Amino acid sequence: MINIYALAPYRSRRAVLTSLGAAALVAGTACTTGPSGAGGGETGSAPPAGALKAGTKISFAFSTAADQASVMQRAAQAVPQKFPGLTAEFINTQGQGHDEKIQTSIAAGTPIDLFTLNPAELPASVATNQVRPIDDLIRRDKFDATDFFEKCYRQYNWKGKQYALPRGFGNQDVYYNTSLWDAAGIKRPPYDWNAKDWTSQEFLDSALKLSRLSAASQVWGWNQGTALRHWAPWVWMFGGDILDKDGALSILDQPPAIEGLQFLQDLIHKHRVMPPPSARLNSMTAMGSGQLGMAMGIPAETGRYRALQGLSFDVAPMPRQVTRMTSGGGIAWHMAINTPNVNEAWEVQKWISSKEVQMWECEVGGTAPPRKSVIQSPCFADRTLPPKGVDVFLKAPDFVHTDPQAVGWIEAETIVQEGIMSLLEGAKTARQMVQDVVPQVNRILKANAK
Repeated sequence: MINIYALAPYRSRRAVLTSLGAAALVAGTACTTGPSGAGGGETGSAPPAGALKAGTKISFAFSTAADQASVMQRAAQAVPQKFPGLTAEFINTQGQGHDEKIQTSIAAGTPIDLFTLNPAELPASVATNQVRPIDDLIRRDKFDATDFFEKCYRQYNWKGKQYALPRGFGNQDVYYNTSLWDAAGIKRPPYDWNAKDWTSQEFLDSALKLSRLSAASQVWGWNQGTALRHWAPWVWMFGGDILDKDGALSILDQPPAIEGLQFLQDLIHKHRVMPPPSARLNSMTAMGSGQLGMAMGIPAETGRYRALQGLSFDVAPMPRQVTRMTSGGGIAWHMAINTPNVNEAWEVQKWISSKEVQMWECEVGGTAPPRKSVIQSPCFADRTLPPKGVDVFLKAPDFVHTDPQAVGWIEAETIVQEGIMSLLEGAKTARQMVQDVVPQVNRILKANAK
């Protein structure tokens, strides 16, 4: 499965929030005026934990590829056995506009009961009254969330309320071609995220040596994508950040952030160890053909690297400057604010985020697990297969910096991404780019502040 949150800028919610947000707000508000058991909503107490309503069908939606869709179908088919009297329908929204489909159903008052969002989408979804907090249900059932990585679970807590149960907690790591590294005589990087070595300078030195391996053919030292979870680690490892601690202002124009972004641009246009985005280099294909020494990637890509015939590879943490940090966050299961079947939806929400279902997901290699018990299982940490550095994946969750969160961020991120593309294509320096982008972002954030 391809992690769409790592490979591309956030989805089309930027476009649909404006057009559907007001309608969803009206519909969601209308459905919260009655008893909490009837219409969900932002309530202070959960509906009574009684018998589930026989004949109820709960729908849940997720945009995914065939392998992961088969897991979701399996989970849906298990619902009648798990919860007699209930049925479930999995809706695969791939290619259908996931956000539009969810928002349209909420605005129409016939919501898809459960659906996935990423962490950056949560604040706007709360502000437009689309998702139901689940604290009351968690307290009522004494639901044990301690198996989830704390950082993963808490990124779905907004203004003191919990809104979701995690489905994945991916991260960005360094994949590298060990044959090229050995041919260049480079010391292999450590597996330890706490290591003092494997600095940004050592990373650059390695990329330069890799790019000089062959005079006859192009070998790139490094490649990565252009989305937030690709460029943001360079900001964080240099000691900068995207938003301030309150999410009220962008601080991309501060010196540490500028330094990190300029380092990234220099990989392309000064040191020439990384192709520009316009080259459209496929990291996996290039590494398999010996044309790429290192690439940013997520744990879920391991199976595809293993399938590349003749490739010897390993993994390493992201390099360190002021600190060592990576990006990630995954997605989580949220409940529609106006679902008429809160108790029934809650049971299915717990089920599809359970250890059992997440083990099924792990077995098809769909995501990095958000549960500590699953990440340690052989389906994820198989030490009989490459990479040798599987501990990189196991320890990465502790070094994930989660996505920016603010009510206006989804709109603002569009502006930032335009600036990032101008940076990566060499049209503007990091300083020029942030001087242009940050004032625009701050106007958006200020306009959305409550």
